Amino acid sequence: MKCNACMKEWSGTPEDVRCPFCGADLGKGGGQHDVPGVIAFLIKKEGVDILLRPDTVTAFISDLVREHERDKKLMRVGTANGVLQRAHAILIEPKRSQREIMVLDMKQHLIDSAFLSERNAEELVIMTLAGIGLPELASVLRKAGNTGVSAQTPDKKEPSGKRTPEKAREPSIPKSDKPLNVRKPPVLKSQNGKFTIQSIRTFAYDGSHYAARKVRGPLFLKGETRMVGILLSFDPVQETTDASVDWQIFRQDGTSVSGPVHGSAVLNAGNTDFYQGWGWQQPGRWEVGRYYIKATMNGSAPVTTYFEVVDGKFDNPVLTMYGARIFTAGSVPPPMKERVYSDSFAVNAACRIYFEISLRAVDRSLYTTINYRILGPDGEIWANYAEPVRFQVGSDRCWTGYGWDVPGHWKKGRYVYELSIGQNGSVLSGVFDII
Repeated sequence: MKCNACMKEWSGTPEDVRCPFCGADLGKGGGQHDVPGVIAFLIKKEGVDILLRPDTVTAFISDLVREHERDKKLMRVGTANGVLQRAHAILIEPKRSQREIMVLDMKQHLIDSAFLSERNAEELVIMTLAGIGLPELASVLRKAGNTGVSAQTPDKKEPSGKRTPEKAREPSIPKSDKPLNVRKPPVLKSQNGKFTIQSIRTFAYDGSHYAARKVRGPLFLKGETRMVGILLSFDPVQETTDASVDWQIFRQDGTSVSGPVHGSAVLNAGNTDFYQGWGWQQPGRWEVGRYYIKATMNGSAPVTTYFEVVDGKFDNPVLTMYGARIFTAGSVPPPMKERVYSDSFAVNAACRIYFEISLRAVDRSLYTTINYRILGPDGEIWANYAEPVRFQVGSDRCWTGYGWDVPGHWKKGRYVYELSIGQNGSVLSGVFDII
């Protein structure tokens, strides 16, 4: 909670009537409830099973929390993706070791299913843990973030109790097929040479120029993938700055695939991204499974992401697309009922531009790609990507997006877009305006 009189903050509940610091009456407009406080209040009043009624919890948060709009938005995304039910399971689990695993699973679920960034997912988990009275479990997130980065910490324990290997294993690579470590330009928030990485994404990198068409992650096919690249994004650099990026690719068991990878570049004013790739000259060398990436830039706080290599091939189905609706949002697309669709967006509000595609329901599970191209006001190519997608039987909707987590990057004018699925599907085209 926060006292409007002395502006002090503390972890309170709606039952608090006076500020513990200055004694102000919180019942007369003197206090602000926060999301964890309302969750704690509901558990105390109704019992832990209140977490199995997410609509009720959301309604109380909406009524009682007058500020903290970002926290409320994150919790809405969380409740729509089962965060409170998972919190209930954590509360009734007696073993701490199992609780820690469930916390990590919750975070990864938010990244995979709610499309939250690493940072937003972690903030939502920490906020939820505070609400259910287990804030100490947040330490497992910090432990997980540090696991496996240094191969010189053989005795460090992972949260699950597994021991990290004494030496990060690297694949045996013939001299004729050495990994390609390609250095390229950057993306981050800069202030006096220091950066805050806003987002990290992966893509299938073939060593060609960054503007060339490429398949973006997090899904890659074993038989087609050579190098996996990372794209770090940040606010425009204020002045020419030297950038140093260190990153590494890990298997699920914490062993290193790539070993430490280093990249450097001179960022000119206005630069907003950095990308680099690691892999092999020939496809087929990646093992099937999930991989994790950890990256830092100029000593910034590390960011992590994941990608998955699957054994199969991209299908080229003949899918009928009925139409596309457009909305703008940050890195987290809002629930469908909260999306505001339009074909015109204010330049000071446009972040990522998302295309929500409706199509005839598919009759089988398949891997394919959503292809999109965006042409700018002067006919220049702003985006030309193929996004991997996994359709389940009965799927009749998908979406993809391009842009930034914050506004200010689009220029005013009319943009033309083209959308297709696979190589044999129909093509949708249209326009949207940045005003």
